[in-house]
Amino acid sequence: MTLPSKEYFTLIEAGARWGAPLGTIAGWAEVGRFRIVTSTPHIACGDRRVFGMVELFGSDLFKMLSTTGKRSRCCLVRRVIPFHQDCTELLYVTKPEQGLRVQPDELWIPAIDLYRFEEKYGLAQRAGKGGREPKYDWEGMWAPLCVHIFAEGVPAAMQELANEVQAWFIEASPTGEAPDMSTIRRRIRPIWEALKKERED
Repeated sequence: MTLPSKEYFTLIEAGARWGAPLGTIAGWAEVGRFRIVTSTPHIACGDRRVFGMVELFGSDLFKMLSTTGKRSRCCLVRRVIPFHQDCTELLYVTKPEQGLRVQPDELWIPAIDLYRFEEKYGLAQRAGKGGREPKYDWEGMWAPLCVHIFAEGVPAAMQELANEVQAWFIEASPTGEAPDMSTIRRRIRPIWEALKKERED
């Protein structure tokens, strides 16, 4: 049985597909090239209760996603547009009073938006070029891994890094498959050794 295609791609996945910084992606969303959404169990916008997916504004995410200056690990947004609900107007978050807290790995682009963007700008990924397509997307894994290390810091042990890589493959794979742990450790060992040396120095 064939599984349905993905409905959403994380910003980190999109950055890996396009080779673009997350801040640049937020800028594209700000000018309407696609939507960025996140999920919330419940927020209040005045007398309206909002839950599920909400659309965000790219400019509200710049400080968190920027590649220059000191980047925040999360940010608070006060403007949302309900997604897949009857109301599609701009709403202002009143509860939580500080705003809706979001972080990079909680941001998605609807698949329909992503595919339309790739088609328009010639970014559609082509299978079958240059021989047999690899079973696992090792090239696509590196950008999300770098973002994770940047956001969370260097872990205490290589196994923690390997666990993150395995989790990424499971999430990115339509069938939930991932390389075996020994292969993952072998692939990431050079970057782990470099990070370990830098930390010790």
